[in-house]
Amino acid sequence: MKTLTVNLKERSYRVVVGGGALARSGDILSRQGFRTAPVIVANSTVLRLHGDRLLGALRGAFGPSPLIRIPDGERYKNHQTLLKIYDGLFRARADRRSWILAFGGGVTGDIAGFAAATFMRGIRFVMVPTTLLSQVDSSIGGKTGINVPQGKNLVGAFHQPSAVLADTGVLETLPGRQLRSGLFEVLKCGAIRSRPLLDYIDRRLPDILNRHPGALEHIIVAAAGIKADVVALDETEGGLRMILNYGHTIGHAIEAAGGYRRFTHGEAVAWGMIAALGYGRELGVLGAEETGRLNRLIRKAGPLPAVGELGPEAVWRALLRDKKFGGGDVRMVLLRGLGEGAVFNGIDARSLRRFLGRFLGGNGDLD
Repeated sequence: MKTLTVNLKERSYRVVVGGGALARSGDILSRQGFRTAPVIVANSTVLRLHGDRLLGALRGAFGPSPLIRIPDGERYKNHQTLLKIYDGLFRARADRRSWILAFGGGVTGDIAGFAAATFMRGIRFVMVPTTLLSQVDSSIGGKTGINVPQGKNLVGAFHQPSAVLADTGVLETLPGRQLRSGLFEVLKCGAIRSRPLLDYIDRRLPDILNRHPGALEHIIVAAAGIKADVVALDETEGGLRMILNYGHTIGHAIEAAGGYRRFTHGEAVAWGMIAALGYGRELGVLGAEETGRLNRLIRKAGPLPAVGELGPEAVWRALLRDKKFGGGDVRMVLLRGLGEGAVFNGIDARSLRRFLGRFLGGNGDLD
């Protein structure tokens, strides 16, 4: 079991990664200063698969924990579910000294974290992520929020967790498609910050997909460490942290145009990265050889659902609603080299729109 630290001065916290973290959660959190039982926010699937280990460990350390069950899926990351969490907190007689434990994937962490940020003007919360995607990405950094009809994550707050416990053992029950979805986010981290991580994935991809514990722990620690370092340097996305949005400008639009059903978040980001590779090559910021290598590695980690069925206009309308669009120009992360992401401001909207039409019309083929 390994521990990382997100260094944010008085808001610093630890990220514990390794097998057995659920069974040791009561002891780990007790040693970090927690003294009372949390209010747990989770969905029924996660509770059925892994709830006994977590609830038993917490009961031994803190006594019984109130439980709020929420629906599973990106389309439920909305104000109705948020109100359900508030109602559950009031039923549990929670107050400003209470704390929330978010037990599940990225949807659970985002919405439970937003509830913690806003309930009684802010209470503590702990992330116990149960998907590869949430272990390497959404559980770290304090971005919380919900989706609204106008777009994804447009209502939210920065609210850092007090701890993150990532048990690699829970990934044994993760569906293969969801494992690959998380792997695309790991590839994103390597693409923007670590060529050695890309090399490792290329060498060990069969072990990763077969859930070899050592291989999974390696990529989780590496990707989580990259995110922790970036967040420590730029907590509220004023500059550097925007490189974590590589693949997300077009990826979020693809995800929204698919109704949050056709693509997982990681699959949409994978297509967004491929699109960014193609557009970056057109602009001359990344060479053909490096473009081809990352494109092949992303597709090797697939399969990906076809993107050509999406209408360019639907994707473009979704992109216009994204936070990264403003004043007629797009802010977009592109690669200067493998392991070297950079934010490009002032991307010409008409140029990107033309590229997007060609990209979708060719079903994402860069050749």
